[in-house]
Amino acid sequence: MKLIFLRHGLAEGQFSFDQDTDFQRELTAEGMAKLHKTIQLFKSTQPNIDVIFSSPLARAVQSAEIFWEHFQKSDLEMMADLDILDDPLHLIEYISFLPNDGTYAFVGHDPHLTKVIASLLALHPEHDFMKIKKGGICVVEGSMWEGFTLELLISPKFLSKISEVV
Repeated sequence: MKLIFLRHGLAEGQFSFDQDTDFQRELTAEGMAKLHKTIQLFKSTQPNIDVIFSSPLARAVQSAEIFWEHFQKSDLEMMADLDILDDPLHLIEYISFLPNDGTYAFVGHDPHLTKVIASLLALHPEHDFMKIKKGGICVVEGSMWEGFTLELLISPKFLSKISEVV
């Protein structure tokens, strides 16, 4: 099983404790452009994805739609377990029921995604062992019962620099 975690792209404004305001924040034009570039470069290493799951927040939905534009053979599904207010353990439980031979992408928010990744890697999810930058990608591979390994953790800044060299 391959799991791809994508943090949403650069969004307008800042996090707000007002749920209605925060849920409606959209990607900026810069955020959309950078995300397209990041995913285009990532696609050269990942030919296909079975399902792209998205948080229901506007900025994540927009990011998932951009992701899907580059992986159109994938199914695109909304997932409440990726909501920034949901317990990350719900997503881990959902992942435990996915077929082991698939490739799945999850588009969401930090620290929600990093807590899920920490749990999958058998790290304590409450310790800040890493952060995923906006538009960043993390890939883990393995299975729930045999364990996962960290295969890739990449920032949009790094991908941008690589694209200048290539």
